[in-house]
Parts: sequence; C-alpha cells; structure tokens
Amino acid sequence: MGLINRMPAPEDVFVAWLMRQPRNGDLVAAASAEVARLRRYASHPGAKRLHDLFCALISEKRAAIRPQSVRTAQ
Repeated sequence: MGLINRMPAPEDVFVAWLMRQPRNGDLVAAASAEVARLRRYASHPGAKRLHDLFCALISEKRAAIRPQSVRTAQ
C-alpha cells in the first residue's frame, strides 16, 4: 500500500503561519503577500479557503485601525 500524503487543513496552515509572524510585525503586509501568492492557485479549494482566511485577516486588521468616527459613520 502506498502512503497517502494528505494536505493540512487550510485553517491549520493559517494558524501555523500566524504563529510564525514576528511580534509587532505588519500582519496586513504579510497577509497581503500571501494573498498575492495564493491567487495563482485559486482553482484549488484548499488554496481558495486559505486565500479567504488571509483576506478576512486583512479586513479585520484594517477595520480595527480605522478611527472610531469613521466606523460609527458607516
């Protein structure tokens, strides 16, 4: 019998990536680089899910740094 080489779950890859980021690093810039890299693999469901996780992180971080007045006006 051959060995089955299973790919890790996108969520596991995302958490591992997040844990490896330097403290006080620019997560938006780092995640944006990953999004650009993953675009080439958009047809693969796992890569698409990972891409979506990075996009969600970028959106959350950008929303968190917006001034309070901008967030309440929306």
